[in-house]
Amino acid sequence: MIAAAVAALALAPGASGAFHYDALGPMRDVTAAWQAYQPANTFCVRPKTDEYTPGGIGPTVTGTNPACRHSGFSRTTKGLVVIHVRTPLLCPGCRRLFIDFAGIPRKSPPGRHYPRGHVFYRFESLNPTYTLDPIDHSPNTKNFTNDKLLSPEGSPQEQIIGALDLHQAFGYTGDTLNFIHTRIQGPYYTGPWYVSRSGRRIRGVYFDVDVAGATQAPRAQANDIGYVGGFNSGTACPGDQDSFYGGCVDWWAYSTSTVNPYAPRRSSR
Repeated sequence: MIAAAVAALALAPGASGAFHYDALGPMRDVTAAWQAYQPANTFCVRPKTDEYTPGGIGPTVTGTNPACRHSGFSRTTKGLVVIHVRTPLLCPGCRRLFIDFAGIPRKSPPGRHYPRGHVFYRFESLNPTYTLDPIDHSPNTKNFTNDKLLSPEGSPQEQIIGALDLHQAFGYTGDTLNFIHTRIQGPYYTGPWYVSRSGRRIRGVYFDVDVAGATQAPRAQANDIGYVGGFNSGTACPGDQDSFYGGCVDWWAYSTSTVNPYAPRRSSR
């Protein structure tokens, strides 16, 4: 979460059509199948980026660890980090929205760029009453509440930052290509996938949006939720090195896919 990313998103309201496309992949409502997207409480990832945060990724294990085997790694794989995050179940009155990283093209067509690493993004809607609990999301993305160096458990700053994150005051950081984990900043990490309770790798990120506590706008389009993100497209950034989850941003875009959480639910996997 760096100044360059914030500056990129600050320009977003003046976006032209050239910046309207699903850069992070399409977004859809998966509420009807939310259990299939529920993360395992314990699984493994393999960070491989250059790490400049003091303490680095912390202790590592090999693929012989049961959690790593459950995550799909071979027994001989080294440098794995065990992730322990008890992600809340879908909250009553919430809708689970999933951004599908698998929908990011491998090659960028002329005039468009797609993330090849670090991303900084937030949800956008004309309805300002939606809230997102700071921990009601997949473990492979972070806000300031999830940064336990900045927001220690039970601290006064955690309460203040949590209240701001409830309304997405700062947005989220993530990574569509590399896994980044820093021990001193807590169990949440950034990376292209997480592991579900069934042992499936889910490529993308989800968020549980509180609809019950929101006010439905009379005009349907005003209830639509999309996203805007700045990211490392691999064109101008020198790489995807990490320091305190900050990263280079050289492009940005608005999503064209949106979700109206008041629309009838449909099964989506």
